Amino acid sequence: MANDSVLIFGAAGHISLPLARWIRYKSPETRLRLVSRSADQRQRLQVEFPDAEVISADYLDPASMAAALEGVSAAFIVTPDFLDEQRAMEILCAEAKSTPTLRQIVRILGNLPYTKLGDIPEKWRSVGGTLTQHHVARAVLDGSGLPVTYLNMPAYLMDDLVRWSGPIREHSVLLMPYDRRHSWVDPAEVGQAAANIILSRDDRHIGQYYDVESGYEVLRFGDVANMLSDVLHRQIDYNDSPETWRSMVGSRYRAMFGDHGDEYFLAFYHFEQTHEFSVRNSNVLETLLGRPPTSLRSWMMCNANAVLPR
Repeated sequence: MANDSVLIFGAAGHISLPLARWIRYKSPETRLRLVSRSADQRQRLQVEFPDAEVISADYLDPASMAAALEGVSAAFIVTPDFLDEQRAMEILCAEAKSTPTLRQIVRILGNLPYTKLGDIPEKWRSVGGTLTQHHVARAVLDGSGLPVTYLNMPAYLMDDLVRWSGPIREHSVLLMPYDRRHSWVDPAEVGQAAANIILSRDDRHIGQYYDVESGYEVLRFGDVANMLSDVLHRQIDYNDSPETWRSMVGSRYRAMFGDHGDEYFLAFYHFEQTHEFSVRNSNVLETLLGRPPTSLRSWMMCNANAVLPR
């Protein structure tokens, strides 16, 4: 693979960074082009990957995307919440079609199994964001004729527990409206699976849509709180009240996602509850990794101090 060059978006993130590290380990001759919009992150990436090309690129800027894609053989695509996916993927597809060296795109999605855009409440379809954007992106990519492989995460990321850890630390409570069934996955293992697909050079992955979750358990959030209690040796209660969630963390979501950020995510969580029986386990991630994935309990045991510092 000496002539291969892999473009990795979000290269400092919790999926892309493990992907880049795995490629460097398994195929050090493969050239890496690492994308981050943050100057500080680019500096850190250049230190960790001194032989890589570290750049900034913008999904909504055609010239920027053309430069990012130039000469690469594979591209890993992960996008931020509330990106204009229609425009972004149209630009990506146009520039990718002008890149003769490109043999594969691996795209991250985040859709519940068996759900489609028409299932989303009409009120939220025009807003974008997590409820709709991955459906929109897939429609554009499917229509492009490009060599795309989808890694869909119909699961919560295990390190979400760190992101939600404020109430756990301060009030010994896991807040998540609408107790519902869900699967879990370690984002680092999704990155490693993507790396294995890219490094395999196996064209049979092209056109595939893989649901990736740990394969071990489908848990209600109340069960997750009980598991946290056992691992942390501290009683962690569970509160599924939308009102409590809004009062304790709603301001954070408004600050991050705009004036209606809390209302949007409450609608997202309610949608998940409505479709909770679509959630299931599979052995797809195990097949892509070539080993059993990490269970949620194992992840908690290894990362307990990040959730609740001693």
